[in-house]
Amino acid sequence: MKYKSALAAIAMLAAASPAAFADKKSEAYVQANANSVLSVLNDKSISASAREKKFGDYMNQFANMPSIARRVIGANAQGLSEPEFQRYYKAFETYALEVYQVHFDQFRGEAIRVTGSKDNGAQRSTVESLIRSSTTGKDTKVYWDVLLSKDGTSYRVRDVGIELGGSTLWLAQEQAAQFINYLDRNNGDIDKLIGRINVLLADMEARKKDGRGSAYKG
Repeated sequence: MKYKSALAAIAMLAAASPAAFADKKSEAYVQANANSVLSVLNDKSISASAREKKFGDYMNQFANMPSIARRVIGANAQGLSEPEFQRYYKAFETYALEVYQVHFDQFRGEAIRVTGSKDNGAQRSTVESLIRSSTTGKDTKVYWDVLLSKDGTSYRVRDVGIELGGSTLWLAQEQAAQFINYLDRNNGDIDKLIGRINVLLADMEARKKDGRGSAYKG
């Protein structure tokens, strides 16, 4: 009898644990906020510069940009002084927002449809969604790596994965692979990385101006 009572108590605790319903909350978070971000790209009532600023403001609320900035340079972040990090972060934020806009632009005028999620621990989950691509006319799978804050009151996106040609491109992971490799080859010189980021950004801007598009090269 005691054994059955203990099992019942464990079952009740499991059902009441935060992880048991964290997915539904993270799904709702992505559904609402991702659509807000995408709607900005289709807002023709404002200028292109105002649209870019509004897009950046939304992305900064939706994703934890400082955390992503540190993650994509790995252990190198630990050795940076605050002024060094701020110099790097200024370049990274501008570049990362441009990369997000390049990839999200193919979904201009569309809305995401959240299709499910899975737990990646007590405070992380991957939210799965479909968005119709204006480029291919087909549904594209987009994944959102979502982190629940330590106090359990808010969510932020850690990374975005877009399915391309049968594989998934995780934007922050891709940047981490490139940036850490670059720093390894340049003795961890953050100023050289800043220069490299600015070159990549200038190339993307040039592609937009001359009509070649702004394809993300990484």
